[in-house]
Amino acid sequence: SATNRQLAEVACRLEAQFKLVAILKVLPIAESTVHYWKRQFKNDDPDAPLRAAIRTIWEADNHYGVRRVYLKLRQQPAFKAVNHKKVQRLMHEMGLKGVGYNKQSRQYDSSKGPEGKRVKNKLHRRFKTNRPLQKLASDVTEFKISATGEKVYLEPILDMYNNEILTYAISTRPNLAFTLQPLNQLVAQLPKLSYRTTIHTDQGWQYRHRTWRKTL
Repeated sequence: SATNRQLAEVACRLEAQFKLVAILKVLPIAESTVHYWKRQFKNDDPDAPLRAAIRTIWEADNHYGVRRVYLKLRQQPAFKAVNHKKVQRLMHEMGLKGVGYNKQSRQYDSSKGPEGKRVKNKLHRRFKTNRPLQKLASDVTEFKISATGEKVYLEPILDMYNNEILTYAISTRPNLAFTLQPLNQLVAQLPKLSYRTTIHTDQGWQYRHRTWRKTL
C-alpha cells in the first residue's frame, strides 16, 4: 500500500484540479498529515507543490505548453498568484514541453499488458445524464513520486451525474487485483435501479480482462 509521503504528494498534485476537501474524501490520509508533508516538501524544495501541480496538469494533456499550464494553474486558489516566467523556468527544468515539441509521452499506457476482448463504446461521448448511477467512468492515473522516483496508481469510479467519486483504489502496482477493488466495492453497494448502469473506461488491458468483464 502507498505510504503517507506518497499519498501526500498525490494530494498535492491533485490540488491542481480539485479542492483539498474533495481530495481527502478519496485518499486515505488525514488533512494534518497532508499539511505536515507539505512543510517537509517545502523544506526539501520550496517549489515542490508547484512542481507537482505543473506535472499533474501536463500529464493530463501533454499537448499543453507553458501558457496553457500557466492558465490552468491560475484557476486554482493555491496558485492564483503564480508567475508565468516561474512556470516557464520550472517546466524547462523538469523537461516538460508540449507534445508537438516532444513526441515522448510520459503518461501511463494501460493498453500495454495481456490482450483481452476489446469492448464497444456504448456512450459515444454522451457523458451527461440526469440520473444518478446511470453513467459511471473509471480510469487508472499514474503519479510519479519526485523524491524516490516510485510510481503510485489511483483508480476511482466516478458518477457522471454529479462527478462524485463512488469507490477508489490506490496501489504501487497497476495489476488486475488493484483495478478489481473499486469495481467489487461498487457492485456491493450499488442499489437496484429501474435503468441500466454503464461504466465507461479506456481500452486498458485491465478493463479488457475476462475477470473484470465477468464481474460487471
